[in-house]
Amino acid sequence: MPNETWQSDFTHYRLSTGHDTEILTWLDDCTRMAIRVTAHHRVTTPIVLAEFRAAIKTVGIPASTLADNGMVYTVRLAGIGRQGGRNSFEHELRRLHVIQKNGRPNHPTTQGKVERFQQTFKKWLRAQPVQPATIVELQALLDEFVDEYNHRRPHRSLPHRATPATLYDSMPKPCQATPATPTPTTGSATTASTKQGP
Repeated sequence: MPNETWQSDFTHYRLSTGHDTEILTWLDDCTRMAIRVTAHHRVTTPIVLAEFRAAIKTVGIPASTLADNGMVYTVRLAGIGRQGGRNSFEHELRRLHVIQKNGRPNHPTTQGKVERFQQTFKKWLRAQPVQPATIVELQALLDEFVDEYNHRRPHRSLPHRATPATLYDSMPKPCQATPATPTPTTGSATTASTKQGP
């Protein structure tokens, strides 16, 4: 269901000036809707947290998140994480009762949908006749792509080749969590399934 799981990842893109940037994505797992796609000089945990909060303001709180084991998402494989410590993003998920899922190390296919999305927008970006020279210009192109992708581009993997936004808007969101109605978190936070019955 929409908002049952959001996948997240970030990727690199080089500006026309030669400077490297990083693009952070939040993607709805069910409908492939790009919830938030933002350009940064470098993605850090505070940026992940800020963009997650901004995404929540737009479409509500997801029941779970799925990301890799990068330190911006989790410290579970680092010393502090092995002792039960969490970064600020992990604390936010816990506060909102959002189940945190992280793929196994060296298994990027677990986050395959968001990685495929990143390939799609990078191919589109590279095809633009004028390449962005600044973060602001890159963000403007990303906003243009996301609007086209969500609202006008038929998606081959969705029923009836629907657009992600059409599917997202037309489906119920029974798994959406809110601080007042926490989502049950049985089992390990990193491996628990969020599949629920109707």
